[in-house]
Formats: sequence, structure tokens, C-alpha cells
Amino acid sequence: MEIKLKARNRSETGKGAAKKMRAQGEVPAVMYGHGIEPRALAVKKDELQDVIHGEAGLNVLIDLQVVEGKEKDSHLVMIKELQRHPLKELLLHVDFLKVARDEKVTMKVPIAITGEEESLGLRAGGTLQHNLWEVEVECLPTEVPDHLFADIKGLNIGDHLSVGDLQPAPGVTMMTEPDDVILTILAPRLVVEEEAEVEEEAEAMEEVAAEEKAAEAASPESGEEQE
Repeated sequence: MEIKLKARNRSETGKGAAKKMRAQGEVPAVMYGHGIEPRALAVKKDELQDVIHGEAGLNVLIDLQVVEGKEKDSHLVMIKELQRHPLKELLLHVDFLKVARDEKVTMKVPIAITGEEESLGLRAGGTLQHNLWEVEVECLPTEVPDHLFADIKGLNIGDHLSVGDLQPAPGVTMMTEPDDVILTILAPRLVVEEEAEVEEEAEAMEEVAAEEKAAEAASPESGEEQE
């Protein structure tokens, strides 16, 4: 099953044209792949957001309906790349990859962490260092997972989880190197060092205060006359 999304052909290009489209509620797009020439398109921002915020996320099959006047042609596509503004909630550009149901595609799939509350290492005070947020897989368009689970409940301090530890569904081939580290449970050394620095600073301040108090006690009170 796929989600319908309307698009229009566009001839305007460049930063100025793209900025104008975004101001009018559209997102510049391009469609390519599966034997077609790249086509410059535009889609409604609100409609695109509805698509990507669905259960399947970015890896949803889309029935892209390119409308030109009374004419309409449909293409089965997936989102190959979505560019967002690094600071603002703004969609900058979207790449649509035209696919066929019976031909495998290579897509990026996000990693979802599970078992954090039960993790031996985290419960012992360790910290989670995340190295990879997504992996690349190859499969049929209808079998692209919305995410892959990384279970860390059995990991202790010093343990790590690699791509090879993931368990994709049958028909899904991992393309990312199996030895690439997804995450590591670090010992709480940084926290200990920070606490030690705070304690040392507090001790130094106490010493300074004690020295000032001793010096003050050894000198005459200010404002009093000496005999």
C-alpha cells in the first residue's frame, strides 16, 4: 500500500525561485531513477509533512501524481533524501527515487534503541555514546523497514553494539559494514573527573578563605585606635 502525493512540474530553478516556492508553501523536488530523466517538481509542504510523519516515516511508498493542467501521470517513488534547515523547521528540498515493486533498492534506515531502562551498563552509571544513527539496507521497495531495533538491555559498561548485531527481517540485506560500531556503553569517568574538579576547587576556596581569616585575625580591627 502506498500514500498518494500530488506534485507539479516546475521550470523555475535557482535559489531565488526555490525561496519563492517555500514562501508560497511548496517544497522544491526532483524525481529520478528507473530509466527516467530527472524531473524538477514541486510539492505542497503540508501534504509532504503528512506523508513523512506517518507510521512508515521517510521509507514509505508514495504514489506520486504529477499534475499538469488536466493531465496526470503517476509514479511509484520513495524519498531518497530530504533536506531540512539545520535550525528552522523548514523543508528545503526532497529527492524522489522512482522504483519498481520487483526491483531491489538501497535505502537508509534509522536505528531505534530499546532496552535502555534494563541496560546493565546504564543502571550501573554508564553513559551511552551513539556513533551511528542509521544504516543502509538493500531490499524490495515493499520490504524497506521504517527502522531497525538495537537492543542494549544486555550491554554492560565497556560493551558495544555493532551493525552485525542487528537482526533485519528476511529479504533485507545490510549494506553498512558489519564491524561499524553503532553505540558503546562508557564508564562514568567524565562524571567522576568533573566531581573531582569541583571538590578541588571547593577545597582551594576554603584554603583561601582560611588564610584570609587568619590574616584578618592577626591585624588590628579597622576603624579602632591603637594604644
